[in-house]
Amino acid sequence: MTRKEVTPQQARCPICSAEHVGRLLKPPKSRAGRRWVPLTAPALAALARHRAAQQIERDLFGVDYDDHDLVFCRPDGTPLRPDRVTVEFEQHVRACGLPVVRLHDTRHGACSLMLAGGVPIEVVQMILGHAGPEVTRRIYKHMLRKETAKQVEKASKLLTRHRPKRKAP
Repeated sequence: MTRKEVTPQQARCPICSAEHVGRLLKPPKSRAGRRWVPLTAPALAALARHRAAQQIERDLFGVDYDDHDLVFCRPDGTPLRPDRVTVEFEQHVRACGLPVVRLHDTRHGACSLMLAGGVPIEVVQMILGHAGPEVTRRIYKHMLRKETAKQVEKASKLLTRHRPKRKAP
């Protein structure tokens, strides 16, 4: 079945029974899709501010708030359209003076930063929801090579730091 061939039953929202055009709320593909993701203090603070603003919207809409238990949604609680998320992401990136990249590339960027920061491959795999560390290794082998070379250089310096200096001939 192609993406466009969605039966009416599949297109019905399990929360409100409405049809959200271009959006299909469904559980993750695998157990790895349900996961804990560590967040930095600034990210947690931003999410707390967002949740407080969202509560104000809930209160304003009252019984008309269409609660889908989403972190990011329209002011009335209905799901966002994926194309609008992309457009708004690109607008935000431009406003920050950064080069526009695909939204999915931010996932690759986060992974690259974690690997460069020395986060163990098993932890990165868990955060990304890959089936196993071998998947992460295969996708990000270019990053691992750079980091491995740096780590080997660091180990070499540890081995030789107490070596007496040799006199030049």
